[in-house]
Amino acid sequence: MRPNYVKNKLAYERGQLLSKDFAPHNVEDRLARRYDDPRGVLNMWVDETRERTGESIPYFDPDAGVEGVKVLMLLQDPSNAADGESGFISRYNNDPTAHNVYKTCELTGLRYETYLPWNVVPWWVANPAMNGPGRTLASQAARARPYLLQLLNLLPAPPEVIILSGNEAQRAWRNAMKSGVPTFLRQARVFDDCPHPSGQAYNNVDKKTGIKNSIRLERVFAEAAQLVGNI
Repeated sequence: MRPNYVKNKLAYERGQLLSKDFAPHNVEDRLARRYDDPRGVLNMWVDETRERTGESIPYFDPDAGVEGVKVLMLLQDPSNAADGESGFISRYNNDPTAHNVYKTCELTGLRYETYLPWNVVPWWVANPAMNGPGRTLASQAARARPYLLQLLNLLPAPPEVIILSGNEAQRAWRNAMKSGVPTFLRQARVFDDCPHPSGQAYNNVDKKTGIKNSIRLERVFAEAAQLVGNI
């Protein structure tokens, strides 16, 4: 019987859930492969960034973007599930955001092998072990800006599509690009009006368009899939 507190039902039912509580073997497998190509360089960068910042930063999922990072998907910051329950940024994490991303990918044909999920702030902002006065999403986005630019330069090839999910990711991206978009990113199609796939936002209706956010998310993912040849 499925536990009530499994939040990513799709991953759970397919035996793909990344959770130290419910599927520790899946997490152990990812940890054993985290330094393998093609994600090894990025995960060594994660280790270095942890040392520099003192933050707990989840790893990149070794199974994401294995055919090339054609789509870079940026959200705001990791969830507790990514920070503690899996240790990875993945659509297989045990949280509603991961479930909604996974479901939308299935509906639209956006393949995990062609996209890489990450966050504009690579550490969990609300981490109680690090919480203190002035630790806001905005302040941490500013602090994380150099690391976002480092990441972009570490990608093996320029992404064809960049999806900015949610207001905070969009704001952080605009601030990071104030000095100019790097030359190697100028050909990328940037979706800067994609809603956040969190459980709350996903089911809301966008005030500007009157369209449900789940439908808006599907449209962005479907266009991204088409642009990179998934469908």
